[in-house]
Amino acid sequence: MNLLRKLRETTLSVVPIVLIVVLLNLTIAPVGWAAIGTFALGSLAIIAGLSLFLVGTDISIIPTGNLIGSALMQKRKPILLILTGLVAGLFITLAEPQIQVLARQVTSLAPQIDKSHLILGIAIGMGLFFSVGLARIIFKISYRWLIIAIFVLIGCLAYLSEEHFIGIAFDSGGAGTGPLTVPFILALGVGVATVRVSRSSEQDSFGLVGLSTTGPIAAVLFLGLLSRSSGPFGPTGAENSAEVLSFARLVATTVTDVLQALSPIALLFLLFQLTVLHQGRRATIRMIEGLIYAAIGLMLFLVGVNGAFMPVGAKIGSMIGASPVRWTLIPIGFVLGAVVVLAEPSVWVLTDQVREVSGGSIRKSVIMLFFSIGVSISLALAMTRVITGLPLIYILIPGYLTALVLTFFCPPLFTSIAFDSGAVASGPISNSFLLAFTLGASTASGGNPFSDAFGVVALITMTPLTTIQILGLIYRRRNTKNPAKPTKEHAYE
Repeated sequence: MNLLRKLRETTLSVVPIVLIVVLLNLTIAPVGWAAIGTFALGSLAIIAGLSLFLVGTDISIIPTGNLIGSALMQKRKPILLILTGLVAGLFITLAEPQIQVLARQVTSLAPQIDKSHLILGIAIGMGLFFSVGLARIIFKISYRWLIIAIFVLIGCLAYLSEEHFIGIAFDSGGAGTGPLTVPFILALGVGVATVRVSRSSEQDSFGLVGLSTTGPIAAVLFLGLLSRSSGPFGPTGAENSAEVLSFARLVATTVTDVLQALSPIALLFLLFQLTVLHQGRRATIRMIEGLIYAAIGLMLFLVGVNGAFMPVGAKIGSMIGASPVRWTLIPIGFVLGAVVVLAEPSVWVLTDQVREVSGGSIRKSVIMLFFSIGVSISLALAMTRVITGLPLIYILIPGYLTALVLTFFCPPLFTSIAFDSGAVASGPISNSFLLAFTLGASTASGGNPFSDAFGVVALITMTPLTTIQILGLIYRRRNTKNPAKPTKEHAYE
């Protein structure tokens, strides 16, 4: 049964996080067994919720997104498709729970930033660049040169905007691609690329998420440019941003957030069902069933993340940051990065899509390994920033330059997958547990959490761009040595 397989996979992903937290409790961060018990219960909710969510995306969001993309492409109305991307990207992002979490964390430390303006800017950026990504597929624009042009624009905006907005901007890019946004964007892109049959159809199936995530970065940097005269930013006395809610309030808030997040997708599916798709009764029931699974799963997942992972992460970070051995944050971050990324819902969705589109020639376990390597490096770098106060831009510039240079040598399919990988690596756990952990460590160690902690999601987004492209180079070299091997890998050249 598909659900049992998902339960097994997610259990293997989440249990290592629990073991690491228990080990820290027994050694340098004794948060107490009551907190560990809450964390364990939250982990059970995450395992059950993530499994149900993935089943729901498999039977509803992904196939329906594929059908919508295919149907619009077959009608040969590119403007309609681009406008659909703009509207869908805008409204789905507005309701994305991750955006609300990030906005609360930002405004808790900098109330001078207007929460509604921040959320609206992220949503507009996502919608605009989602439509740009669709236009790229339709009009056969080079992914490499488009992504280079976008990052040149982002570099100019970063140079001109308020310094403290850089970390928030790059974190916003990761938060904008949440567990609901990613499956829909991936599915729509695969549907469009499948209809527009060409030699580049495989590589066009990916890259849309990576392009979309640059929109919020550019939008928030532009807000920073407008806010240069608003005065200095810094901590406002808040100890950390992990607000502890009562269980009843947490459940009520989560249910509201999830229903708000799923409503735009459900309405969009209904609209296309009535106007374009005209699926039969059985397929319609299946679509509704999948949305229900996804809703219940996401509710359980977010209750576990916000009720257990976020407060415990902040507490552990604070205890280690205030200890004489705060240098251990770096190796701890390295290990946490390796295991936390494996529990992100969107990572599972992307790797399943890669395996399906490649016909199984790109192994899921290999993609997961290079994901883990990338995020491990990013968390170690983030902890180095907490300890030393190293400016974020000193890491982002060489990191993104390396990723962009690799686009000239890496197979195009892996370049597209890499930029999607960076976006999906920063999911709900990164935006809650890891960011709360980093904020707690920065505050306790006497640093400025606004400048030293924000940017952790940006680093998580950046490093897989390099590690996945390195994987592409490995695949290319293997193909060169075995040119007669009967696989689909010739398409990676």
